[in-house]
Amino acid sequence: MKNIIKLTLAAVILLTVSIACSDGYIDDISHVAPGEDVAAPVITINSPAGNVTIPFTDVTTDFNFDFKVSDDIEIAYIEILVDGTFQKSYNSFVDYRNYADIYTKNLGLGNHTFTVNAKDLTGKTSTKTVAFNIDNKYTALYGEKFYLPFFAGNVFTELLSGANPTVVGNPSTIADGKSGAAYQGATDSYLTFPLSGLYSSDGISFTFWYKINATPDRAGIITINDNSDNTDENRNGGLRLFREGSASSQTIKMNVGTGGGESWNDGGNLPVDGNWVHVGVTVSPTESKIYFNGVLQRTATYTTFDFSSSSTITIASGAPSFTYWSHLSDLSLIDELRIYDKALDAAEISATMQ
Repeated sequence: MKNIIKLTLAAVILLTVSIACSDGYIDDISHVAPGEDVAAPVITINSPAGNVTIPFTDVTTDFNFDFKVSDDIEIAYIEILVDGTFQKSYNSFVDYRNYADIYTKNLGLGNHTFTVNAKDLTGKTSTKTVAFNIDNKYTALYGEKFYLPFFAGNVFTELLSGANPTVVGNPSTIADGKSGAAYQGATDSYLTFPLSGLYSSDGISFTFWYKINATPDRAGIITINDNSDNTDENRNGGLRLFREGSASSQTIKMNVGTGGGESWNDGGNLPVDGNWVHVGVTVSPTESKIYFNGVLQRTATYTTFDFSSSSTITIASGAPSFTYWSHLSDLSLIDELRIYDKALDAAEISATMQ
């Protein structure tokens, strides 16, 4: 009986669909001619996008080649070459007009080339080659004294000196950086380096890429201790770059010790929108400035800055010397942190964004 009911129901459904199709309730499927193949394939190489710097301790790296091929009608064949040597070919495509892939190869130091050749069904061909260099040495710019690119595998080595920080807690590096890996903050975690050699009588500057995590609602970003007593609330020396605000908007501010007092720079507001922002901070003998994406947010003036009793710079926390207002560890992402021993000008700040 159940089988009879099922067969009857199936017949009714088929009849209903047939009537709907014949009455135009469901669009008929019609063949669309692909058109004339006019253009050769278009090749886009996303990576490499320039020269590559790897940790000074490495002489090889697993490099990801990222490319895409598009055609106005249909791709027939793709091949890739590294340093002129064939690596891989492709001739089967789910989307016959677009294909993208990431190909990984271990490469050594020196000059390299990456080539993509593509052909469409009518025989039109395209080729594109990118030349790049892999090096484990970094060239400093604009009085740069410190460069922390944050390498994968929780490597916090400062590239210019080869020095490693004192690591407090369990910070890490993650792959989703602005350029490669980035610093991932964690509760009760931060890095410290000696301050010596990072500033001069002309001042100090910081540039870095920043993606805000607004939890907690306040945190220290960069801290130069005021003196050897981390239990007091003295702000007459050192420097404190920090953020505070809400889940939707955070303000980056700075406090600079001036010897006999302190100077406040109220900075600017950043939306918590998951985007990377380039932050530039300059401290000269007479003023401090905060920039977002190369745009000046605020200037504060004073008579001088005083780091004479300072010895340590902390990254991603107010600890250990600036904790009394709960500006503790920053859980945000930080990438491409550079420190300069002078106050950069606006053009130099913009150039560091490249």
